[in-house]
Amino acid sequence: MDVQARSIAETWGAESAGALDSTAARSVRQAIKERALDVPQFWMADYVGLLEEFARNVGLQRDNSVLGEGGPLFPARYQDMTTNSDASSVIQEVVDTLKKSANDSHLVAAAAFRGMQGTWILQRKIDSRHSSMPGGSFIGTAHFHPRSPTDALYSAEYLYTEEGTLTMDNGMSFPATRRYVYRYDEKTDTVTAWFTEDDGLTVSNLFNTWEFFAPDDTYHGWLAKGSHWCSPDTYKNSCEFRFRGASLEAFGITYDVSGPKKDYSHESWYKRPKSEGI
Repeated sequence: MDVQARSIAETWGAESAGALDSTAARSVRQAIKERALDVPQFWMADYVGLLEEFARNVGLQRDNSVLGEGGPLFPARYQDMTTNSDASSVIQEVVDTLKKSANDSHLVAAAAFRGMQGTWILQRKIDSRHSSMPGGSFIGTAHFHPRSPTDALYSAEYLYTEEGTLTMDNGMSFPATRRYVYRYDEKTDTVTAWFTEDDGLTVSNLFNTWEFFAPDDTYHGWLAKGSHWCSPDTYKNSCEFRFRGASLEAFGITYDVSGPKKDYSHESWYKRPKSEGI
């Protein structure tokens, strides 16, 4: 808004001095009338390009003293002698956020939660250590459906559904479905999973809470873990989230379950369908 206001002020000043050149504006207007193919559909799509152009037109310099030549571009980085001192505070706030994200997994939960939205191909391997419960494998499709949070304490919410075929190690095979609700809390930057009631829509009891942390090597994505006692059983989980840039390419969830009558683990991996380009 600041650089646009400066640009307008300079344009008015040039017009009053009789030096306004409207050739470029008239050319664009004519191209729109002719429905020329080189006219962009979304005028504000190139935010960075527009910011750089406005700043250049009004003589603002980009502040590279803290972030260097790279880093995210935002209005506070473009300054001159009249810029409010709050701009430096904004830059430092961004730097602090970047450091926390890189070292303390700050906002990684938000990125992972946002990335889960949509449709995934799901493969699950179940390993049982109890004689009364055979292991098996599951292949199917999972969907994270966004919906308005059903509790005001949460910032975002998914209804999770999966459907596919479960094949047991004893040869039995049958259709299987499952539903959960996943929630994101912006204030605490946490992701939680919840059971659903019999209607498959209403949120029931808490299932698990994910605590995110950085891996110790470069071979794994961002990690998360959690533990929950669901009487009389204990559920421990570990997760891995593999990003490609800002997009979540794949993720896995492993559960280890132990109790009086349960002793098994299952590992689930989610990958995008090929039609979605990942």
